[in-house]
Amino acid sequence: MSKTPDDAIVVAIGAEGCDAAVAFAVAEAHRTRRPLHLVHVVENLTAYTYVGKSGILEAARATLDEASAKAETLAGQDVVVTAELVDTGWVVDELVRHTEGASLLVLQHRTPSRDPRIFSGSTVHSVAGRARVPVVSVREGSSSDKPAGVVTAAVQDAVEAADLLRAGFAEAETREARLVVLHAWWLSSGYDVVAVDDAMRDGYSSDFRRELEPLLAPLRSDYPSVDVEVLVRHAPRTEAVLDAGGFSDLLVIGRRHHLLPLGSHLGPVARAALDHASHPVLVTPEPTPPAAEPYSVHLAAIGHHEVTS
Repeated sequence: MSKTPDDAIVVAIGAEGCDAAVAFAVAEAHRTRRPLHLVHVVENLTAYTYVGKSGILEAARATLDEASAKAETLAGQDVVVTAELVDTGWVVDELVRHTEGASLLVLQHRTPSRDPRIFSGSTVHSVAGRARVPVVSVREGSSSDKPAGVVTAAVQDAVEAADLLRAGFAEAETREARLVVLHAWWLSSGYDVVAVDDAMRDGYSSDFRRELEPLLAPLRSDYPSVDVEVLVRHAPRTEAVLDAGGFSDLLVIGRRHHLLPLGSHLGPVARAALDHASHPVLVTPEPTPPAAEPYSVHLAAIGHHEVTS
């Protein structure tokens, strides 16, 4: 068993179909000069007889060897390619575990299937909801032969957008692409068409741009080569995000909003994007909350205050 190389781009290899994910990952490895690590997980192997296990492992090795050959052909001499077959554990658990020390996890998304060996939407959702690194879902059959030169970062709440925006800037820079920062809004009541006029749209757009600017200013300085456009759309969020994904080389979305119930990892917009976006979708992990100060520090501060007051 090989160890995931540090800072590697990890590619999840399914039993059937991984060409789009491998092609995306190789291109990403070329752009970022990172190694590539292919992981194929055989799930529930203990449920089979010895004879059955032997056949399954043989097929799994053949699948991984074929994917490795494709990756090495595309990578040439510029990218280090390693591969690993995992025959214990569960697919989601093992893929999440293999993101430790990695920089990115790439999966190929397929429509739901009865075959448990094929990555279905639920597998992609589960991995994207738990991984500690960004996760990219690449739709089966998609191709990046004709890049649009656009990366879209979909922002729901400016207060929570810092990490998502930085990811969008970084992806746009490596692709030499334009960055579109998209925000969509729609009244939750059934009277949106009646209540919203041009003056309200203009006021909302101005307010959001003003709220977002303190986050954009330092990123413009850190990524001076990235051309940025802020697009505020009055439209249902899912509709706006899927529309944007149709003309973007990469759609960058956040994983979880603070208003979601405890235990929810993906919101409805993220799930819809992963299921239906025609181009690759990158899901950023939840930001690590700042470490709380030790209890003793608070006690010391309280004691100091009492003495000096």
